[in-house]
Amino acid sequence: MRSLSLVIFLLVSCIATAASADKTTKQKKIALVISGYASQGNPALSYDQEELAQSYLTLINNGIDIDIISPQGGAVLVKTNKDDLPYIQQFKNNTQALTQLANTLSAEQAKTQHYDGLFIVGGDGAMFDLPKHRGIQSLIQKFAQQDKPIAAVCHGPAALVDIKLQDGSYFVAGKTVNSFTLTEDQAFKKEHIELYPFIVQTELEKRGANFVANKPMLPYVAQDGNLITAQNPMSVAKAAEALVLKLGVTPKVRKMFKDEATFDLLSRAENEGFNLIDVEIAKNPSAYDYNYMALYGYYAFQIAKTPEQKRFQLKLMAQLRDHVVEYQPRYQLALISANLELDLQEQAKQEYAWWLVNFPEQNIPDALLTKLKL
Repeated sequence: MRSLSLVIFLLVSCIATAASADKTTKQKKIALVISGYASQGNPALSYDQEELAQSYLTLINNGIDIDIISPQGGAVLVKTNKDDLPYIQQFKNNTQALTQLANTLSAEQAKTQHYDGLFIVGGDGAMFDLPKHRGIQSLIQKFAQQDKPIAAVCHGPAALVDIKLQDGSYFVAGKTVNSFTLTEDQAFKKEHIELYPFIVQTELEKRGANFVANKPMLPYVAQDGNLITAQNPMSVAKAAEALVLKLGVTPKVRKMFKDEATFDLLSRAENEGFNLIDVEIAKNPSAYDYNYMALYGYYAFQIAKTPEQKRFQLKLMAQLRDHVVEYQPRYQLALISANLELDLQEQAKQEYAWWLVNFPEQNIPDALLTKLKL
């Protein structure tokens, strides 16, 4: 009899342990919110496809289940302008994403209790419908008031500016946050900035948030409790991993997306020394996007405000030159112009001499020749 009782006890214990294990290993689920604004007649003002793809792939690769939610629900615009990127092809062809984009859940269909966390994708469209749509705002407010993990990237934090807690205070008040910055909007969103109802950084600061950021275009993720915010598209995968960790899941080791790896290297080089660029490219030249590298070299100089900042960025421009061969003629002209802007005549002439050796058959603009005083 005692033996039978022992067997029954052990069986019950095993069943209880198995049930407990099943409960703790239950798959986590995320509500992934995107703008549906482009579907209302302006395709240029949409969710950001790269942000959606990178966040989606990062989450599912860590075993996270996803529902895609848009304000109105149903089919949303599927962009094709970046279909040449391998990870966009993976997103479209090797996941359920296209099926989900053809039938997104509406804000009203999404119930907070069905999800462990929330991820808000950016893009220009996020400025227009996410902050104003009652259903989306109600959904986000429930996540905030229940202190569930929330991640918002790039222009995605626009959806947070009017969210309030139960005591009537703004959700972002006193929190360390970031988003696409005012400087980035002014530099890269000139065609849309006049249409925006507000500037995300400015509005977050008005709500009492402690706004932090990296240099324009460089990655940065801010975390304050269960709120995760990311500055730009180069920060998206890292924000998704931060959310995965908040869900109690250890993020898997992964290979960075090419654009992400490029700006990660540039950010490190600005702090650790520009020679790091040569070393890392020599190790793995196929890991980086050299178009983005050239664009950063050019724009970082243009955006820099003080002569000291411009001299710093000019050194980076020079360091990048030999790695952006495909874009060399225009890039080299920009390098000559940058030296002239800082009244560095001798350096400008040296860069011109480099031009003559490497592009002997190409003409340099007369205005630049005049400034060179040759």
